[in-house]
Amino acid sequence: MAVPTPPIRFAWAHGPPGTGWRNVLWAAPLCIVCLLAGCSPLRYRLAGEEAGRARAFFAGGTPVEYPIVASFSGIAEAGGRVLPLVAGIRSEGPSEETVGVYDSLGRAVLFLENRGGWLNGSRGPAAAEFPPGGLSPLFAGPVSIGRVLVGAPGYPVEGGELGRTAQGAWVYRSDRQLLVSDPERRVLARAEYDLAGKRVAVSYPDRVPGAPPDRVEVELPGARILLRRDAE
Repeated sequence: MAVPTPPIRFAWAHGPPGTGWRNVLWAAPLCIVCLLAGCSPLRYRLAGEEAGRARAFFAGGTPVEYPIVASFSGIAEAGGRVLPLVAGIRSEGPSEETVGVYDSLGRAVLFLENRGGWLNGSRGPAAAEFPPGGLSPLFAGPVSIGRVLVGAPGYPVEGGELGRTAQGAWVYRSDRQLLVSDPERRVLARAEYDLAGKRVAVSYPDRVPGAPPDRVEVELPGARILLRRDAE
């Protein structure tokens, strides 16, 4: 079943899309889900009171209120090309989410649905030959795209290891995600997610405490997505 266009107002980028879209558009929403931005390794294991503070920080340091409705303007860098794109999310809850990816003229190219951990892709009217038909659902587990975009952990913080880098940042590591705070331990600065065996990285440059990140940078092999949140 086709996914309806999320009711979001976008600030469109300018310029015609190039053929490089076929190389990055299916990757773009998966990038939005996740991260690979060079996280510092866990250097010192935490215990006692500091471990408790670190776990509370990662589990609830970024309050999330649903529904999440947001739009982003940006570019994708892939294959030596720089391509304008816009993306939007509507999230009613952690397992009821729709992401839309559009070309620079505002034409829908790809939708991604998150339903109970299953990610289902569907072609938009402007998909042309890409993405191909018959996209297979991907089981990603209890991930939330909306939480990632507002700067919170994509997966629940359960179990895992806690540590501190040589620069003082807190680190949380589980089999699904690696989370790293800024050195002052005020905000989640970057994270790395394992999505069905693929590593995707997300970082939040120059993030200000107490507010959703203005910028989201996503990396995966062969592509880099730079997004700026549109004014609400």
